[in-house]
Amino acid sequence: MSSLIIYGATGYVGRLVARLAVDRGLRPVLAGRDANRLAALGLDAPVRTAALDQPRALDRLLADAAVLLNAAGPFARTQQPLLDACVRTGTPYLDLSGEAAEFLTVWRRDAELTAAGVMAMPGVGFGVVPTDAVAVHLARRLPTARRLELSFATVGRVSRGTLDTLTGGMADAGVQRRDGRLVPARAAAEHRWIGDGATRTRVVTNPWRADVVSAARSTGVADVATFFAAPAPIRLALRAAPAAPWLVTSPAARRVRAALLARLPDGPTPAQLDAGRTLVHGLVRDDAGTAAEAVLTGPDAYRYSAHTAVELLARTAAGDAPPGYRTPAEVHGPQIALTTPGTTLRDLR
Repeated sequence: MSSLIIYGATGYVGRLVARLAVDRGLRPVLAGRDANRLAALGLDAPVRTAALDQPRALDRLLADAAVLLNAAGPFARTQQPLLDACVRTGTPYLDLSGEAAEFLTVWRRDAELTAAGVMAMPGVGFGVVPTDAVAVHLARRLPTARRLELSFATVGRVSRGTLDTLTGGMADAGVQRRDGRLVPARAAAEHRWIGDGATRTRVVTNPWRADVVSAARSTGVADVATFFAAPAPIRLALRAAPAAPWLVTSPAARRVRAALLARLPDGPTPAQLDAGRTLVHGLVRDDAGTAAEAVLTGPDAYRYSAHTAVELLARTAAGDAPPGYRTPAEVHGPQIALTTPGTTLRDLR
């Protein structure tokens, strides 16, 4: 029988995905490097181990796999060996990454993936399922769209891994898409006000967001700009970091950050997940000045990620896996974002 593999099931989001998959009756295989930690999850699911630096072990892991979900961050380190194994074994690949660099790496392998008959779909969680859905929805409403702006805001606690990624990359340059090309951009360089029809939220440039890659693939829009809501202290730090990168990148800074992060809980509690919520805003314009605008609202980002990842695991295992680099809404349409309970999508204009 073909199996559904969740690699990295012991991480914070990996645990949420694994438990939901078991609750849905999918009976996934829980995979990673440490059999004891996998068994300690206490889930009614088989456990297998394979290290990322052991290609033969990865190939054995995937020998009977219908799909692999990579939930093990950092994806800059885990994506390549797992995707390589999927190409060798003909296994569809999903992951929970949300950074432009990882998406661009997959897109550059599109011809190789297509030739191998393997689908690769990064970003099957909050980054980028809801934003990709909003992008495709708006592009269908305004086929002449030339510019797309995508923003998100979250209310709720963040996991240790999310905070590590954000703080560790503050000094890094990112990109936005202009005239079909990726151009350098800095965090918080621009700001916008977005709304849901009742309230307004300030958002700033997010130059690492994967939508500059995924939305270009799924919509073909030439200009894509990405934004996110951040507290004032974070906005100030984002603007200051490029001028003093040593504050983030020096060995001393890394040690301090690691020590501080180690004191934090792994992620939100169930009660905090219940209280969290998300908002995704999209705006498209064409050269004639015509615009379309929509907003998607949903539950906590981590809970959202678990639901969409499990939904896409099930759909991919069932055969919805066209080869090549693919995005969630490209394959499944904007409705994929609405499969998470408590999610709505509506047009503002």
